[in-house]
Amino acid sequence: MKVALYVRVSTDNTGQDETLQLPRLREIAQARGYEIFHEYQDQASAKDGNRPKFKEMMAAASEHKFDVIMATKLDRIMRSVVHLNTTMDNLSVYNVSLICLDIGEINPSTPNGRLQMNIIASIAEWERGIISARTSEGIQARKARGQTFGRKKRDDIPLSAIALMRQNGMGWNSISQELGIPKSTLLDRREDIEKATNRILEQGSEKVPIINDGSEKEGVF
Repeated sequence: MKVALYVRVSTDNTGQDETLQLPRLREIAQARGYEIFHEYQDQASAKDGNRPKFKEMMAAASEHKFDVIMATKLDRIMRSVVHLNTTMDNLSVYNVSLICLDIGEINPSTPNGRLQMNIIASIAEWERGIISARTSEGIQARKARGQTFGRKKRDDIPLSAIALMRQNGMGWNSISQELGIPKSTLLDRREDIEKATNRILEQGSEKVPIINDGSEKEGVF
């Protein structure tokens, strides 16, 4: 019997290293005397039905190049009930079974197999919804406490030097090229640069008109 091993880790890959899943799948396949046809690995969300390796695996299944798909858990295959139903319908047509180590073999052609699959998939989808809701609530709570989100500002930006460059008439593009710092990074720190400029002015430096270096096209001066 030929088997396809499928491994999926989430996009953040938190505690789901594929190297932990594959050895277990290989061991089980060997113990059962299965011939491993191919190993498919994706790094994507379970709700994404267009995962490259998953699609490649299903295309091979449609040609019946193997008899079984094996994964460590059902949610490695899919968490959406709708997508999972479609997948199982296709596997039934292809005469390919699905084995998930946490629940055993699911035969999509039998009523019991389909019932078992739907119950587990519904729980997985509910769990994903609960996690998403809790994450959203957590973000809102932190926002209410004044916590900010987004990219962390770089702390190696020479603010005073940039302020002097601006005072000497250099535009953002020129400064970016001179310092080797992306223009977007400079603009992220624009408020701090302006504060540095004000400190220079307060110390008595004469302000030199700032030239336009092409930023006008983007509405940035």
